[in-house]
Amino acid sequence: MMRKYPVFTAPPVITLLALLLTLLAACSAKPEPYNIILITMDTTRGDYVDSGLGAKAFTPSLKQFSKQAVVFERAYATIPQTLPSHLSILTSYFPHECGVYSNEYQYDGRYKMLQEILKEKGYSTAAVISLGTLASTTGINKGFDLFVENLNGETVFFTSAEQVTAEGLRLLHQLKKNKFFMFLHYSDPHSPYAPPSTGALGRFTIDVDGKRAAEFNAHQGAILRKELEIPDGTHTIRFKVEGQPEDFDNFVLRKVTPSKNCTLSFENISFSKNYYGGSHMLKPPEGIITVKSRGKGYVKIFQVIPLLTWKAVLNFYRLEVEYMDRQIGKFLWSLEKEKLLGRTIVVIAADHGEGLGERERYFGHVRYLNQQFIHTPLMMYIPGTSPKRVIDPVSLVGISPTLLEFLGFRDNGFRFEESLLQTIRDPGQTPGPNREVKPVFSFAFSPSSIDDRFSVIQWPYQCIFNKDSSGAVTRETYQLVLSQSFRKWDEFSADVLVRHSRKDYIAMQQAFQQVSAAFTKNNLARAKTISREELDKLKTMGYLQ
Repeated sequence: MMRKYPVFTAPPVITLLALLLTLLAACSAKPEPYNIILITMDTTRGDYVDSGLGAKAFTPSLKQFSKQAVVFERAYATIPQTLPSHLSILTSYFPHECGVYSNEYQYDGRYKMLQEILKEKGYSTAAVISLGTLASTTGINKGFDLFVENLNGETVFFTSAEQVTAEGLRLLHQLKKNKFFMFLHYSDPHSPYAPPSTGALGRFTIDVDGKRAAEFNAHQGAILRKELEIPDGTHTIRFKVEGQPEDFDNFVLRKVTPSKNCTLSFENISFSKNYYGGSHMLKPPEGIITVKSRGKGYVKIFQVIPLLTWKAVLNFYRLEVEYMDRQIGKFLWSLEKEKLLGRTIVVIAADHGEGLGERERYFGHVRYLNQQFIHTPLMMYIPGTSPKRVIDPVSLVGISPTLLEFLGFRDNGFRFEESLLQTIRDPGQTPGPNREVKPVFSFAFSPSSIDDRFSVIQWPYQCIFNKDSSGAVTRETYQLVLSQSFRKWDEFSADVLVRHSRKDYIAMQQAFQQVSAAFTKNNLARAKTISREELDKLKTMGYLQ
C-alpha cells in the first residue's frame, strides 16, 4: 500500500512576507545594461546584401542575421562619402550641419557623437577602423577609449575584413565583462576591388635592367613611394602584368618623376590629364620606360593604380562583399558563442553605396545621388524586439537617436525627431496617400561631385536637384518602384509627377528651397582640412583629382 506523506503548507503570513520580499527585490534590482555594437560596411550597395529578399551577392551570414533583426528595406545615406556619412550616423546631423562636406575635412566636434554620450554614461568604448578616411586625424576618434587604426602601417590605406574581425574579437574579450560600445568598420568593397582570391590571379612587376625593383598584387595596386636609382648611361624600366592581364583596361602610373639629369621615353605608356591632374597610363600586359641619365640619377614612382574592365569590376566587387560577409559572420558567431547576444544591441549598416558603371560609365561613389549611391543595408538586432521588416524610407541619421532613446538617454542634443524607435514599433503597411511618410534627404557637394546636389525621397518618388557653379538648377525625377534609378535615362518628366502627385511635387520643391542655404554656406565657409599627407592618401583612393 502506497504510503501517504503530509503536505506542508506555509502559514498565510509567511507566504505574504515571502511575496513582499520578492517584489521588493525585483523593484530594487537594476536592469542589466545593454552593450552596443555598430558595424558599418563601407561602399556596400543595398542590392548586394541579402536581408531576406535576395541580392546580387551571396551573403548567408547577413541573411541569417536579418532573420533575428529589424530590417529597414529602404534606408538611405545622407551623403555618398565615408567621413561625413559616418558623422551623420554618429551625431544625427547632416553633413553641412557638421561642417564636413567631404572626406578631406576635420570634424570640429560641434555636436557630440554617440560614443561620447555612452562614455559619459559609463560605457567602455572601442573602435577598429579599416580605412584612412576615418583616421584619428579627422576628429572622429573623440570619445573612444581604444581607437585601432593603421593595422598595416602608415603606407597602406586598407585593413582587410579578416584583420578587422580578429582585432574586434580581441577587443571583445577585453571588454565583455563590463558594458561597452564597439564600432567595427569594414571597407573591403571599396576600390581597388581586390578580394584575397586575386592574390593568385595576377602580379605586377617592375624591373630595372632585369633586376626586380617591386612586385605586388596587380588587382590591388600599390602605394610605392619608390625612388629607382639610375646609373650613368641608358637603362630600361620594365612594367609587366602577369597572370590575368585581360582583367585590366589600364594602370595609372601616378607621379613618374625623373631627376633633372634624366630624360625619359615611353613604349606602350601614354600620358592622360584625366587622372590626378595628369598621369602616365600603362596598357597591359607590358610597358617600358627608357631612361638616359647624365651621371647618377633617379626616377620616382609614387603609386600604381589598376583600372579594371567593367566585367572584372562587377565580379570582384561581388567577391569583396561575399568575403566581408564571411568575416562579419565569424564575429557574429563569436557573440553567440560568448552568450552576449541576449544583452547586446547590434546594428549593421553601410555608409553609402557604389556606382558600378551604370551611370555614364562612372565607377565610384562621390559624384551622384541615384539609388546605387545612397541606398544602403540597415539592420538592427535589439534583444526582446521581434524580427520585422520596415518598408518606410528612413535616413541613417536615425541610428544614434534610436539607440539613445531605447537606452533612455535623451537629454544630450541629439535630433530625436529622427529616431526610428516608433517606426520599429509600428512599421506600417505600404506607404501611400493615407499614411504620412517623412521625406529622406541626401547631399553631395562640389567639387567632389562637380555640382552641388540634393536628393529628396518622398516615397515612391525621388527628385535630385543639381546646382552648378553658375547657380543654375536642373532636376532629375524618378519613380523608385518602377525604376531602379540607376541611369540618367531612367528619369521621367516632372510634369508626369505633377499629374500623379502634385502634393509630393510641391513638397520636394519646398524641401530644396529649405536646404539651399546649405549650398550657400558650403561656398562661403569650410571646416578645417586635414594634413597634406592625409590629402595625398585620399588621392590614392580616387577622392581628389
